[in-house]
Amino acid sequence: NVKIYIRRTFILENKIKKAIRRYSMDEIYNGVILGFSGGADSSAILHYLSKHTKNILAVHINHMIRGNEALRDEFFCKTICQRYGVKFLSYRVDVPKLAKESKQGIEETARKERYKIFRKLMQEYPEYKCIVTAHNANDNAETILFNLTRGSGTNGIAGIKPNLDSVYRPLIYCSKAEILEYCNENSINYVTDSTNEDIDYTRNYIRHEIVPMLEKLNPSFIDSCTRMSENVRDDESYIKQASDKVISDNKVTNRVNTELFNSLDKAIALRVLRHMAKDNLDSKSIDFCIQLAKNGSVGQYINLPNGISFKKERGYVKFVKTEDLFKVSYNVTLKEGQNNIKKIGVVISVNTEEAPKGYDLVEEITLNSNGTLIARNRKDGDKITQGKMTKKLKKLFYDKQIPSHRRDKIPVICDENGLLYVPGVVVRDGAKSKDGNTQIRVYKINN
Repeated sequence: NVKIYIRRTFILENKIKKAIRRYSMDEIYNGVILGFSGGADSSAILHYLSKHTKNILAVHINHMIRGNEALRDEFFCKTICQRYGVKFLSYRVDVPKLAKESKQGIEETARKERYKIFRKLMQEYPEYKCIVTAHNANDNAETILFNLTRGSGTNGIAGIKPNLDSVYRPLIYCSKAEILEYCNENSINYVTDSTNEDIDYTRNYIRHEIVPMLEKLNPSFIDSCTRMSENVRDDESYIKQASDKVISDNKVTNRVNTELFNSLDKAIALRVLRHMAKDNLDSKSIDFCIQLAKNGSVGQYINLPNGISFKKERGYVKFVKTEDLFKVSYNVTLKEGQNNIKKIGVVISVNTEEAPKGYDLVEEITLNSNGTLIARNRKDGDKITQGKMTKKLKKLFYDKQIPSHRRDKIPVICDENGLLYVPGVVVRDGAKSKDGNTQIRVYKINN
């Protein structure tokens, strides 16, 4: 038994060392911030690090999901760190509340909050050179399966990156079974999170239902996933280098030369697109962009999710904010009679009842105005007095639920005292009067 114990411990620690060498994690030996949940994985890596790294800060985050059980884990982690002589910090973050506010899932919100804290600590304490998390080979396989169900590309099926932006995962070659054996053989105590059994969480469903079925087909499924993801990461790294060179050599920002783009292999083109759109693209959007670049006519564009559009111009294609496609600039001095603002399909009549042909009346009002009247497009920082308060026009548009692409087509009417009237949105305090000196009718071209 002693021989088996020595061999198993040696194998797991050798896998950790292999990951450290393979993925350039040597900074681990110079000082780490360890995400310490108290579970088997993080307890195992704490045990290993305590023998090889003197400068450790263990950070425990209570996500305030499991009540007393979470408080138990927090106390456990503090006690264990005292035994090892390791510095310890704990934080409490109301993840359910933040998830509700951000309209994101519990898991995603918890992950973001954890890394926000880790990053902040790295800035505050430069003696810690990296962040260590306890993701293992099973976590990697589950991530691959999760990404497969979403139709991810190579970046998704590459799984968890062992070294990304100073976040290291030295357990990436170690299976859950090996980690549990390591804990048992080295008398490493750990706690169990009861929510890990709840298959309503997607990852737990994959862990408890999908992976066991795949292991029936192939008992070495976890090891196979590890090898596959490593191969895919190597391929992905090569393709990324090639696409980065295209981006750098051609100074690609949010636009790129159309001829150059159409000459690129699709694997490079999609990475160039993601760079241009700041990773704000799904697979369908990428296909639409590639087709527009090849077959679209100059001036044609497609609206995409997340408020962006892809447009073909003469000689290049580019990403723009969708609302910017509809921006128009105009500044018209209003005279007595009809004032036709063709750019937005609006006629503003001043002190006349004569209606323009082909237009529908949308609003009429009598105002007290001072001096020359001007109709113009909205501008950043526009404000108006309403209800004895100064209000931003942008906020008033939002409150009225007016879409971004329609806002520039609503004229902002000003007099010498500033913003006077925005049809359908707001009138300046004290301006509206039955006995006013200016009668305004706003007409919109009928479609």
